[in-house]
Amino acid sequence: MKCKKCNKNYFEYKEMERNEKRFCNECLLKNLIYGKWSLSQERELYENLYMGRFNFFLVVFSLFVTAGFANSFTTLKDIIFYFGAFLLFLCWIPLLRAHMRFKLILELLLNKEEHLVFILQKMHFNYGYKSEVKVIKLMGVYIPLICILFLFVMGLLISFGPLKN
Repeated sequence: MKCKKCNKNYFEYKEMERNEKRFCNECLLKNLIYGKWSLSQERELYENLYMGRFNFFLVVFSLFVTAGFANSFTTLKDIIFYFGAFLLFLCWIPLLRAHMRFKLILELLLNKEEHLVFILQKMHFNYGYKSEVKVIKLMGVYIPLICILFLFVMGLLISFGPLKN
């Protein structure tokens, strides 16, 4: 498809409606920058949304771990862990979506040389700080996967393994 403003070719998503105005990413970004809502405000919104969803995810995980280990039911412990893993997976979907959007916004800001995020990143590199582990990916992908797998494996161990009563 061609952009309505600059006539550049761009990829069209299937979710777009027929009557929707079609612009390329550069034109959409220019409209965002010159509008009343800035990219910094968008970053702040998605950072708060991302952290809130991550904290909620950890609360749900801790509740199911506590419910699985602290109950006196011997026949239902595995079901608690399986249900917890399933519910955590459902909580992970919006967390992953917020992770991808927040990551995209940060990448956009890190490529703008006049933005404070770019300047701070440059200062960190000048002082010799180089991050080997991306905390945003750790919080959005690895920790949730470990939590889900932990609950699922505990359910398996209680059902078939050495923790079976």
